[in-house]
Amino acid sequence: EEKIDEKKVELQALKEVNIADMPDIFATLAALATVARGSTKIVGISNQKYRESDRIEVMASSIRAVGGICDILQDGFLIKGDPMLRYRPVLERTVLSPHDDSRVAMSLAVIASVIPGVVIEGQSCVDDTYPNFWKDVEKLHLSIGPLVDTIPDSIGQKEATIFIVGMRGVGKTTLGKRAAKALGREFVDLDHFFEIRHGIKIREFVQKYSWREFRSREFALFKEVTRTHSRGCVVACGAGLVETPSAIEILKKLPVVVQIRRHVDDVSEYLNKSARPALLRNGQYAWDVKAIWKGRKARYHAASAYDFNIIKGDSAWDLILDDFVRFLCTVTLNPHSLPARSMNADIRDIKMKKLVGGTFFLSLTFKNMLEAVPNMQDLVAGNSAIELRGDLWESWDPDFIAEQIAIFRRHCCLPIVYTFRTIGQCGKFPEDESELFKLYHLGVRLGCEYVDMEHHWSRAARNRLLRHRRHAKIIASAHFKHSNGGTEADLENTFRLCAHGGRADVVKVVTTAFCLEDAIRLVHVAKNVRLPGNPPKIILAMGAVGQISRVFNEFLTPVTHALMPGIAAPGQLSIAEIMASRRMLSIRAPVKREMYVLGIGTRDSLAPLLLNTAFKYLHLQHEAKIFEAKDNTIDAIAKLLKSPNFGGASVSNPFKCDVIPLLTHLSKSAKAVGAVNVISVMEHKNGLFGHNTDYSSFLQKFKQERLKTSGRAIVMGSLGSARAAVYALILLGYKRERVIVCDPLNTAKAEGVATHFGCISLSMEDIKNVKNINAVIVTYPRNDKQDMGDFVLPLSVVQQRPLVIDSRYYPLHTKVEQQAAVYGCNTLRGLDLLIAQSISALKLWVNTEHWAMVESAAPVIDLSVRHLFYEKYVCNNESK
Repeated sequence: EEKIDEKKVELQALKEVNIADMPDIFATLAALATVARGSTKIVGISNQKYRESDRIEVMASSIRAVGGICDILQDGFLIKGDPMLRYRPVLERTVLSPHDDSRVAMSLAVIASVIPGVVIEGQSCVDDTYPNFWKDVEKLHLSIGPLVDTIPDSIGQKEATIFIVGMRGVGKTTLGKRAAKALGREFVDLDHFFEIRHGIKIREFVQKYSWREFRSREFALFKEVTRTHSRGCVVACGAGLVETPSAIEILKKLPVVVQIRRHVDDVSEYLNKSARPALLRNGQYAWDVKAIWKGRKARYHAASAYDFNIIKGDSAWDLILDDFVRFLCTVTLNPHSLPARSMNADIRDIKMKKLVGGTFFLSLTFKNMLEAVPNMQDLVAGNSAIELRGDLWESWDPDFIAEQIAIFRRHCCLPIVYTFRTIGQCGKFPEDESELFKLYHLGVRLGCEYVDMEHHWSRAARNRLLRHRRHAKIIASAHFKHSNGGTEADLENTFRLCAHGGRADVVKVVTTAFCLEDAIRLVHVAKNVRLPGNPPKIILAMGAVGQISRVFNEFLTPVTHALMPGIAAPGQLSIAEIMASRRMLSIRAPVKREMYVLGIGTRDSLAPLLLNTAFKYLHLQHEAKIFEAKDNTIDAIAKLLKSPNFGGASVSNPFKCDVIPLLTHLSKSAKAVGAVNVISVMEHKNGLFGHNTDYSSFLQKFKQERLKTSGRAIVMGSLGSARAAVYALILLGYKRERVIVCDPLNTAKAEGVATHFGCISLSMEDIKNVKNINAVIVTYPRNDKQDMGDFVLPLSVVQQRPLVIDSRYYPLHTKVEQQAAVYGCNTLRGLDLLIAQSISALKLWVNTEHWAMVESAAPVIDLSVRHLFYEKYVCNNESK
């Protein structure tokens, strides 16, 4: 027999066929018509809507999902076949569902056998009518994608894909792409995906077919992506996807859907300036932006679970991106920064020795956040969260509230305690349950970390908020404005009511103290009452005699500040006042600890100044100092680590590798690098935990400089910092054979580092011949025994203009930096690395629940340290 080349066989359309007498063949006929040349009109099948499934709708949606064109008619449909679908590019699998209809499943098998990348779910629906169907298909050697019974749809908030919706021009693609990179997720642009899938620009597709057909195809592709990209991605949806009601229904069911909101005037201005020529008419955007927004506003709201608001007039996209990444980390329950995420993975199951005496939140009483901005850094110092008292704001309009939160987030990264206190509960909001709970749900939608819910409202309203809290933690609060809360039994009952059977995340009980006994009774009940779920408690007795309750409260104690326009409640104290009282009474105050800087030649190190500045700013009594043993050896360090007041250490060269045998635990990063630069004390038996934050500081700076991994990188040195730099380069994406280690002082150690990481070791002479260098990291110690202060790079290296990083922060400009600047290289100073490493060390010392506090203090610490550096190293040298 003559063998037929199937690639040369092309099916031809039937034009029009009435199959009223044999309607059961229509699904198979429709499958074949999808890849036939021309249009096939199938009629006489209106009764197929009422079979095991609506077969007409199921087949039409399946044809569209694989890229075909299908219009449903009154008693059938019209299929515009395309033979090229048999050769379509496969980016991701297309999942087709037969909706438990065996005949549809068999017809979909025909589609799957000729169109690549098709997957059929629910194959078991044929078991009753044709149990061996799939085995017989295999015997025919038909190429069908994997068969799956179910596609998992129960995905947690933390790992779920983030879907972004919003108007054209709000920044969905710009922010989505960069946020995905920052979060380590895959980015998918649905519009771009559509154009690749169909091989045509969207505008051309609409002109060739119609908007209706585009929306139909767009929806089919969107449904496919919700299945194939359900985890670990960021997906930017088309601006008009919400024009399809079925798409809104699917979006409602997805765990994380974020609407990016930008003021319509800003969107209009941007589109008029930036839109592609095809979208302009007489130099202006071709559509009425305000009319589109008015028509879609409710649809975007219905489709999304969260709103990310861009401040009106804001065009600082780097800052907007930072805000957006923090927002996404909050709503997906992930640590905010890359170093924080890596550290969290290392120590999430480890408890460190407590160095902070409880947590605080500042109650901001400004009518407008703009009033707080000038003093924001001083206001938030030492706090672990900030309460935004919405009931005190000048407006309760949802758009105003959204803007206030956006302004706050721009200037502070601390978690938000979102509060609307009613008149009966010591606030100013009217006693209107419906409006109050609308604003509570708005707080969840705006990504606030905590929502304070008054416990006395109807059970239905409270249960609805508890069910729809998403990422937010609910503080269930009870306030006794004119009462001491009653007897101990009464107070216990209040605590239990606020616990909501273990569903409340935090229980807050506030009474009014008329005598000291009222405050003591509240403290006693809070300590002894047992609540389901064991939630943390916030207890406060208002009034002067009740201030002792604030001293005893350990979790999120509300505080005030001298720069505030007024206190939020009678008897509020500042952090300094509470800490002073705790030290005086020896309660809730951590033991004063000593932190050390370990190394050789560290007498003039800036690190103690940096750390002590941070401790003072954060209201901590600990002290950082240089370890000055006469015999600064590893034996002396071992003795120091066992001292009773030892609280942690920052380790410098040459001890980053030598201290490892002295430690009881190592983080994953420290093991991978083979070096330790931070030591913290564990709660269990004073164990010592070694970390490496050098690598995360290097990696953070590489990402900020947008270092490309296509070239070669040279690491000068062979000690702990060199190891961290090599590890960071590999994590960034450099191939190991493109990372070169060079140390003219110790070639054997350099070879050891290269062997450890599988990269290359070269001599200084060989370095001169290396091409395509785009990064050089110098990691020599500042006071190396063999002075490297006059070290410079070979001219053949700097002439390639790589990024040059010198980890030494003194002198102000090292010889390497000066040389690099002369040849036009981009440089990064060691002071930047020192600050980043020290802030990471602070986070490790204060435990994970206080990371936000340190993060919020970072800008102030950074600026203070630069002032200290200027005074210590620049002014002193000039005076000499």
